Amino acid sequence: MATRPSHKHAGSTFGVSININHTGALRRQLISEITDLERQVHELKVHGKAVDLSLMASYTELISSRRAYLKKLPNSWCW
Repeated sequence: MATRPSHKHAGSTFGVSININHTGALRRQLISEITDLERQVHELKVHGKAVDLSLMASYTELISSRRAYLKKLPNSWCW
């Protein structure tokens, strides 16, 4: 059985595929998306006369999943 070469580089990756030197951009993107979604939820609550509960649940799930993903990312020195 042939073994596949490892694509890991010492000190440059975390786990299998996350390069800790480049998580800053992903962190900024996730924070931006969370902020935008929270703003949309706030707008629905403030200006919505008849709030669509399924839409609110979708926004809540999107926010929650992005926060969970953000927490799993390794800290990056490259912001």
